[in-house]
Amino acid sequence: MQQMRQWWVVPGPNGGVSELRTVAIPEPGPGQVLVQIAGAGINRGELIGRVGLRTDNPNAKPAPSGIEFAGTIAALGDGVTGWTIGARVMGRGRACHADHTLADAAALMASPEHLSDVDAAAIPNVFVTAHDAIVSAARTRPDDVVLITAGSSGVGVAAIQIARNLGCQQVLATTTSTSKVDALRALGATGVIDTNEPNWPSTVSEQFGPVDVVIDQVGGGLFEGLLQTMAVQGRYVSVGRNDGAAASIDLDLLARQRLHLIGVTFRTRSPAEALACSTKFASDLLPAFKPGGLRPVLDRSFPLSELPAAHAYMTGNSQIGKIVITP
Repeated sequence: MQQMRQWWVVPGPNGGVSELRTVAIPEPGPGQVLVQIAGAGINRGELIGRVGLRTDNPNAKPAPSGIEFAGTIAALGDGVTGWTIGARVMGRGRACHADHTLADAAALMASPEHLSDVDAAAIPNVFVTAHDAIVSAARTRPDDVVLITAGSSGVGVAAIQIARNLGCQQVLATTTSTSKVDALRALGATGVIDTNEPNWPSTVSEQFGPVDVVIDQVGGGLFEGLLQTMAVQGRYVSVGRNDGAAASIDLDLLARQRLHLIGVTFRTRSPAEALACSTKFASDLLPAFKPGGLRPVLDRSFPLSELPAAHAYMTGNSQIGKIVITP
């Protein structure tokens, strides 16, 4: 029986910890494919979700890590049509921090021909997430002013590009590092806001006017200021809560501006709902991944064996775009 490397998250005294295991290479079942992984993205949610995975939590269970991949099809399960062994594919899945992973054939997307597999691995989760937030949840229009928090994150760099691809002329991005301003502008941000500045909401209003759509990955202490920037009937979409899940809200402001507060997550979606998000992204935007069009932003790659180092690098907040692990 052939074996492979696979990272797991296991309960630890202070939360989940990474453990590299040697396991059997799985065989695809009906409707599945086996993908030999060339690159797998890492995501901040993987670390945030480890907090409750403590050894004193009776409900904490070990689980393989990784939710996105790119590579080549190594084997086909019964009933799979439309794909061939050796085809280059990418997608959202599970157990992707490994040498191989099983994926539902319906969830596969063809990797853009002009991109390497490592670059393609920087697409699936962040672009599907950003597309779902901007297009499906916020119903963004070309005349909207859009503000994207944590602009240099994986979802942030995808969201900036998607908003510009929709024709939005005012796409603002926030950062806490002035060294990232030029890179964010190069990606399409028409304004970059330093949220370390105490009066940054006033700066947004004075320089860019009211904001129609907020795509927020920060939450916590940033939330209250974001609402202050928003236009009447503005749409606020909560994608992530990197600064914490709790925030203060001015209910009078909410009512006066008639704001729409929208939460999105994949944790409470059924497999069919999650698949629909990927399918809609692929239909709307996959053709836009061409030279001069949408592009993944790869900050750095790490060998598969160095996943903990990749996570440590992510927590340093110095990256612009995605971090990918490779065989």
